[in-house]
Amino acid sequence: MKRILHSILLLMLAFGLQACDSSSSEKGELVVKDVVQGTGAVVDPGMTLITQYVGRFADGTQFDSSDELGEDWVFTLGVGQVLEGWDQGLGGMRVGGTRRLEIPSHMAFGRSGQCFSDGTCAVPPNTDVIYDVTVVDIFDEVIIEDIIEGDGETAQPEDVVFVEYTGQLRNGQVFDSTNLTGTLFQFTLGRGNVIPGWDQGLPGMKVGGTRKLTIPPVLAYGPYGAGSAVPPFAILIFEVKLVEVVKPTS
Repeated sequence: MKRILHSILLLMLAFGLQACDSSSSEKGELVVKDVVQGTGAVVDPGMTLITQYVGRFADGTQFDSSDELGEDWVFTLGVGQVLEGWDQGLGGMRVGGTRRLEIPSHMAFGRSGQCFSDGTCAVPPNTDVIYDVTVVDIFDEVIIEDIIEGDGETAQPEDVVFVEYTGQLRNGQVFDSTNLTGTLFQFTLGRGNVIPGWDQGLPGMKVGGTRKLTIPPVLAYGPYGAGSAVPPFAILIFEVKLVEVVKPTS
């Protein structure tokens, strides 16, 4: 009987704590402070942002930063790719600015925290966090990198081009490739036959060259994605090899 009562008490305690967590986790409001006023373009939901950040607890202890990540943090604002506190707190700031977000737990990592399989937690459950976020730029242009410089005909708008390519998401997952079909992909450059990032990123290539295109969502598949292969607001990375160029006949 004592063992049964003890189990019931533990269940009641667990339920009570869970209920307290549920109510307390919904308390607190997002506090927004501009540390540095930017002078660039105004940030709005739907824009893909290049950011740097530092995350701290209320006592000042740092738990995360883009420096530790080793690269800028890139995401689309207002579509659920980041913490709710970020989605709600960054709109309206300007490029070049730094904004401090004091985020209550329920708009951050909530009751689950940020915990790992070994039982450790970078952010404990029900913890308020503070982020200093700098908007470095708005990512709305194709980033072009020539991996191999070709030496043949130069591709220009209105040319028919024949290419090999592989398309990946930022996590390295391949979603499309001519390797899957074993055939070249043919289209007319600059006619809207492909995503805008290709039409903008391939002119100037030479036959025999390979070019890497990092394409923002606004120049790729945007808010709709492409079936199950490409999620909404995805940044795409293509490696494109230009095999042949056919100039338009006069």
